[in-house]
Amino acid sequence: MKHIPNTITALGLLCGFLSILSTLTGDITIAAYLVFIAAIFDFFDGFAARLLNAWSELGKQLDSLSDLISFGLAPSLILFHEIADTYRFTLTNIDLSYLTPGQVLTLLSPTLVVIASAFRLAKFNIDTKQDIQFIGLPTPASGLFFASLPLVRNSGISEFVDKLLNQPLVLTGITMVLAYLLVSKFPMFSMKIEHLKDKNNIPVYTLITISLILLILFSLKAVFVIIILYIFMSLVIFTLPKKNIES
Repeated sequence: MKHIPNTITALGLLCGFLSILSTLTGDITIAAYLVFIAAIFDFFDGFAARLLNAWSELGKQLDSLSDLISFGLAPSLILFHEIADTYRFTLTNIDLSYLTPGQVLTLLSPTLVVIASAFRLAKFNIDTKQDIQFIGLPTPASGLFFASLPLVRNSGISEFVDKLLNQPLVLTGITMVLAYLLVSKFPMFSMKIEHLKDKNNIPVYTLITISLILLILFSLKAVFVIIILYIFMSLVIFTLPKKNIES
């Protein structure tokens, strides 16, 4: 029984690896779905560890390594593919000799996400203050955001959004913001629920409710908006005076 959580973690890691392979072979939508599946495994490995009382230091380290692949490297490669696509390049026909310095920098910007994710996960492993709330954007949230890009770009949901996400500088700007949030000291609320009637769970219940509605209306394309909403809610909650929140 004690090996069940680590097995689930390994399945999430496998999804991250398969996502990378899918991006390299041009199956970008499949690559995105595999990151989403990895997120499901990431949720259930922690749930299983608590349920079976099978927490271990090995499991903690394995989970972080899995997260780096599934929510750091795999989404960054998806992001690289999406930025290249705005230049009408593919992963197999990019010739650096024909690129301007600006184009090279935008194409390299996804490396910021990989590096920031590694720092975020390393910091989380040695920080004992992140049980109730996170410090910086959680790596899975960043990974899900970038994995949702192929589903949102050119989806036809909004002409404005389509135009915006087809600008390489916009994608680079988004990349820099999220990479910064990963390593920042901004508090982000945790989705863990310890006590059902605890009033501190209100942001969690609110986000879950809105997320379910958005997912029903827009399927997995809604993940893009859900992550933005999570960031916005966290920044608002933790920057408002505490007395206003409690009143």
